[in-house]
Amino acid sequence: MQVKFEFAIYDETLDRFDLDENTYFYELDDEQTQTYNLLKDRDLYLYNWFKESEFFLNWIKTEVYPNEIGKKISICDINDMSFRRYFFFKVTSADVHYEYFKKLFTIHHESDWQNREDVGREILEQLKVKRQELIVELKDDTSQNAS
Repeated sequence: MQVKFEFAIYDETLDRFDLDENTYFYELDDEQTQTYNLLKDRDLYLYNWFKESEFFLNWIKTEVYPNEIGKKISICDINDMSFRRYFFFKVTSADVHYEYFKKLFTIHHESDWQNREDVGREILEQLKVKRQELIVELKDDTSQNAS
């Protein structure tokens, strides 16, 4: 099974993400395809499975961003599943993104007329931590094994 990926590059100095305009394809083997199919309806589980998989990290370091040890990236899209809202959420984002994050972060508001900007700021505050969890840092395996 072939999986399509799009990535964002994290600029630590500016604390922002820039979209990598390229699309990348990875061919899953049978076992990986089974796992993918089990996780495909549970977005953050799928994201973390890829983020923590040795095969995926090796592919990124050798095929997607070769010779870029230290680079920090995030997965924006896996096939038709998008994670862009995590990296590009703004106070002016659409209602669907507000609802998603209010549910994810268990944010309750007192009334329907509560200031949307207050809720947006609370979401952004919670996203600061979540974004760091989702970042993939390309590390040199040889230096990790030597220590």
